Amino acid sequence: MIYTRVADIYKAIDETRERLYKRVEGLNQEQASARRDANAWSATEIVEHLTIMEDRLVRMMKVMLTKAEGASAKSDRATVEIKPFSLDEFVARSRNEKYIAPEAVRPSGTVRLADLLVRLSQSRVELRSLRPRIEATDLSAVTYPHPAFGPLNCYQWLAFIGLHEERHVRQLESVMAAEIEL
Repeated sequence: MIYTRVADIYKAIDETRERLYKRVEGLNQEQASARRDANAWSATEIVEHLTIMEDRLVRMMKVMLTKAEGASAKSDRATVEIKPFSLDEFVARSRNEKYIAPEAVRPSGTVRLADLLVRLSQSRVELRSLRPRIEATDLSAVTYPHPAFGPLNCYQWLAFIGLHEERHVRQLESVMAAEIEL
């Protein structure tokens, strides 16, 4: 996908989030804690990981925004045009690579799915609250390194939220399919 506007990025990440909710909202405790194998995460653990990630990414984006706002002249709050970009190369790479989550973003497995869904919803509200600032600030030069993909600017990080979540929605589908087979 080629992103040309911040609105497109938010639309894409919100669509992925809705798919995530649809996959997990009706799960009972047994389904939510089922694992495909001993090394795989359960649905609850996947959601916990996504919750931790989005919380951390929202904090990081606030720092990036503050840095960019401090470095630029005050705008009239008009929407800044972004240079079109795609993360398709990262999507293609991620299909063939296995990633190990850093310890800081690994699930503890101690939080109930219902509580995680509330936290996930709250983090998305906070992410949406950043949208006016993101749209009014040129964030193309403010970067932070991704452990596997290198430096990403704030727009790329925003789009990454949806791509990362999409990867885990597919993982959830695999976990749920394995549960059905049992």
